[in-house]
Amino acid sequence: LMDALTAEMHAVLMHLGQNPGCISHRMEHYIEHIFHLLPADHETIALQYFGILGKTAVPLDRLAETNGYSLETMAMQIETDLRRLAVTPEWQMVRRLIQF
Repeated sequence: LMDALTAEMHAVLMHLGQNPGCISHRMEHYIEHIFHLLPADHETIALQYFGILGKTAVPLDRLAETNGYSLETMAMQIETDLRRLAVTPEWQMVRRLIQF
């Protein structure tokens, strides 16, 4: 079960994936830099999962299969990565600036 910060970030990123163009290019740039805090392979997976920053959304089961993980392991990796990002000062600043 996700903690509140992770769940909030998950909801924001899902919204961004479903509504491309709902934030400014500057905000996209900030979010891109936040994702750069992850290892490159984790960053790619997360961006594909949410379908943000120019990536096409890829379902969790396909991400798991493509990357050689079980569905549970893939979901746990994404949640762990989101938690790492959700607690950063960078994300805390951006989340206050994002308005839908």
